Amino acid sequence: MGGIVAPGCCSGLKALDDAIKTNEDVWTACYCIKDGAVKIPSLNNDRLNELPGICGTTNPIKLSPSLDCSKVSLTS
Repeated sequence: MGGIVAPGCCSGLKALDDAIKTNEDVWTACYCIKDGAVKIPSLNNDRLNELPGICGTTNPIKLSPSLDCSKVSLTS
């Protein structure tokens, strides 16, 4: 990925993982993340999607321009 991931970033991802208990939670988080991501013009989705693995989380949300949050689930 290059560079160092700030501890606060991983803490935030872990807190998000802990908060996601249902598919509705996943959808809410997905829409929030997707809405925020489009506001960052140079965001690299591939690098962003590497963060859960680097931070040791299981976040099921994989950002892409065509992401359909209604199809993301805890088991996807």
